[in-house]
Amino acid sequence: MKKFSHRATSGLALAAGAALLLSGCTTSSGDSADSAESATGSGEQVLKIGTLLPQTGSLEHLIYGPQAAVKLAVSEINEAGGVLGNDIEVVVEANEHDPTDPTIMNKSVDEIIKAKPAFVLGAMGTGNTNAAMPKVTEAGILMGSPSNTGIALAGVNDLYFRTIASDIIQGRALGNLVLQDGNTSVAVLTQNNDYGKGLRDNLQTTLEDAGAEVVYGAKGSGEEFPEAQTTFSSEVTAALAKKPDAVAMVSYVEAKQAIPELAAQGFDLSKLYLVDGNTVPYPEFDAGLLEGAQGTTPGRTVDADFEKALVAASSDASKSLNFAPEAYDAVMLVALAAQKGGAADTETIVANLHAVSGSDGGETCSTFKDCAALLDDGKDIHYEGRAGGGPLNEDNEPSTALIGLYKYDAENTPQPVGEIEG
Repeated sequence: MKKFSHRATSGLALAAGAALLLSGCTTSSGDSADSAESATGSGEQVLKIGTLLPQTGSLEHLIYGPQAAVKLAVSEINEAGGVLGNDIEVVVEANEHDPTDPTIMNKSVDEIIKAKPAFVLGAMGTGNTNAAMPKVTEAGILMGSPSNTGIALAGVNDLYFRTIASDIIQGRALGNLVLQDGNTSVAVLTQNNDYGKGLRDNLQTTLEDAGAEVVYGAKGSGEEFPEAQTTFSSEVTAALAKKPDAVAMVSYVEAKQAIPELAAQGFDLSKLYLVDGNTVPYPEFDAGLLEGAQGTTPGRTVDADFEKALVAASSDASKSLNFAPEAYDAVMLVALAAQKGGAADTETIVANLHAVSGSDGGETCSTFKDCAALLDDGKDIHYEGRAGGGPLNEDNEPSTALIGLYKYDAENTPQPVGEIEG
């Protein structure tokens, strides 16, 4: 478990900034204290949190699940008596947008720092987290993402954690899904950012290790497309000219334009494979267009009861449930860490985050009410979250993780068909 002192915070910020500027290099603090008891915080008794989610931009279609999950988690915690007897306060809801307009991100970061939360959920996009992290970390605010899968973020600093698996696991799962269907040649339509290339690289490794070939969009080919691109005629033409058995698309909202182009050029969309950034319902497409297509999403599939609770918290939740379990778990872990540590400041939360995730063992519990009762009795706990991830490891990410498998029905809606653990 990583801890830090107040003096170490500025050093961590500088380390984070340097790591991000070096595009892909990572660092972790070696100046941490050795025990939770050594952490010295402000003693704040009211947990103040914020969000950094995509209200606009190429990830806007994924905001609904996390947004609902935050509302649901906060509501449940407050109804159970709150953290340290006080209601959680959501003090800022900032817009991460996307890298096409950094002025929005800069404004959002300023809003977060001004609001002084102990914790901010987000950003959703790996690139957006890279952009926000230096200033947020320097301000001593903990970031926790429900959706960052970029490999380089593993252990980047003590003021960042995630409740989702990295692209190493999803890339492997997607590759095995493609292979088990008997495909030996694959075209990959990949967006040109850390998320796209990282997931593509791990997919490619899995395919090639099994003797399959990436015939378009391979690492080093220079065939990635820019984020937020809206037309895909040339990319689809070039990919299909290679006569692939299957097409995998690693993207965000860009899939809305690429999928109709694939269909227009005669590709059998039951041989299309999607990922967490685009495995969402497509009600705007003709019925049956995507029937049989498949996708992967890190995390446990959302069951009917949890979906009902999410929709009750926010009626838009059903538009996309992606990353809702991970967002819910992030808020719960932060709240329980504050409860265990006896204060709601960032340092206390960080010092206790691993412990409540189960890194030190403890009694299993799955609700704030039950977990808080165990903590009040002086017991160690293992919060068993909605996403099904294992306790946080030394890189501040789940030690084990689930990948959900989906197949599209005649209404162009992804239906869960299973999950695997990685």
